[in-house]
Amino acid sequence: MHFVRLFVRHAFLATLISSAAFAAGATPLKVLFLGDTGHHVPSTRLLELRPAMNARGIQLTYTEDVAGALTPETLKRYNALMLFANIDRITPEQDRALFDYVTQGGAFVPIHCASFCFRNSDRIVALIGGQFKSHAAITAFTTKIIAPDHPIMQGFGSVVTMGDEPYVHAKHNENNRTILEVRGEEPYTWTRTEGKGRVFYTAWGHDQRTWKDPGFHDLIERGIRWAVGQPLPESLSKPKPAAAPAARPATP
Repeated sequence: MHFVRLFVRHAFLATLISSAAFAAGATPLKVLFLGDTGHHVPSTRLLELRPAMNARGIQLTYTEDVAGALTPETLKRYNALMLFANIDRITPEQDRALFDYVTQGGAFVPIHCASFCFRNSDRIVALIGGQFKSHAAITAFTTKIIAPDHPIMQGFGSVVTMGDEPYVHAKHNENNRTILEVRGEEPYTWTRTEGKGRVFYTAWGHDQRTWKDPGFHDLIERGIRWAVGQPLPESLSKPKPAAAPAARPATP
């Protein structure tokens, strides 16, 4: 816990500096990043994502305290909740706080393994839009944009990494869901609306190969801003040339 408190304090100070540099007078978006101590090491992934988000005017406040995060009092202080963790269960009170937060206009941004969180709550699984089922038997893949006119995809290039962990999903909730990207036939990045709120999910994001990728940074910023209901900056909406695929080393 001491490490987490120090980490959050340093992250907050760095955010203030970067946000000031982002735009004079601009109000940064405040995003609560809920992680855990599992094998996806969210606190390390945050270190790779935070500088890019700070420079774009998005504050990420990290916590591993599920009970403290998923309350109405905490959630109302943030523009969005980002979830990157393996948290298997959610209490009825936490379920209600999260669901009410979104349906009353909050933004929810579950990333990668978040689709395997809170499996004891059918409505939170449905809120996310699908649940992790298994890994595909491949190590290198690309995704295809199938909703190029969606605000998130307009001008977006691609995520270009040297490999990621390919997901297969189950329990798809097609209600109010728009699929943005597919991996083969598998829905991979999507949006949902629930009540007055918005959800952005992507299966991208297993490890540092993706979390350090500028294309992933771009995608996450787009997803956050859309989920919050904020127009994308003009610089994001302009078409960008697709990046050349990175060379992929042989894997053992």
